Amino acid sequence: MFTAKTNYARIAFETILFYVSTGQIKKTDESKISPDLKLKTACVVSIYDPENNLKGRMGNVFPQKPTLYQEIIENSIAAAIKDKKFKPITNTDLNKIKVTVDVLSMPQKVENFEELKPHKHGLYVKDNDGNNGFIMPGTKRIKTVEQLIDGAKKAVGIQAKKNKDLEFLFFKSARYE
Repeated sequence: MFTAKTNYARIAFETILFYVSTGQIKKTDESKISPDLKLKTACVVSIYDPENNLKGRMGNVFPQKPTLYQEIIENSIAAAIKDKKFKPITNTDLNKIKVTVDVLSMPQKVENFEELKPHKHGLYVKDNDGNNGFIMPGTKRIKTVEQLIDGAKKAVGIQAKKNKDLEFLFFKSARYE
């Protein structure tokens, strides 16, 4: 069974465990939530198998909830059961998963693509039609800025559009296991 090294990962794992087992969201007394979890911050929750293969991921580069705590809860459940790229996590999977929580910085406009570092920066892209998506920092097989740009565009399905017609924002993340 997964043993979290951080409070963020513990909250995410316990949320998944409780939800998959009961179909319910565990209630927490607001007074027991630490100040850092009350900040309005975006996060991405990822679920991996013992061989570090991704089993689910959900999140956003912009906060969707009033607090980081609520973001972790929402994204944990979504990563476990709503990520369409993977089968939902089941009771039999619970002993074979580990969880990470990436807390993201506020995205900033890319002024100079040459300053981006794929191992350090994630990239958000949006087109004029409102299609948007992102790629996380340190994504496997992304070694160059061009691969980072192409990966972000591919995540949204807008490869054919010229970069000048797109909005690019970069962000950093801190990973908690």
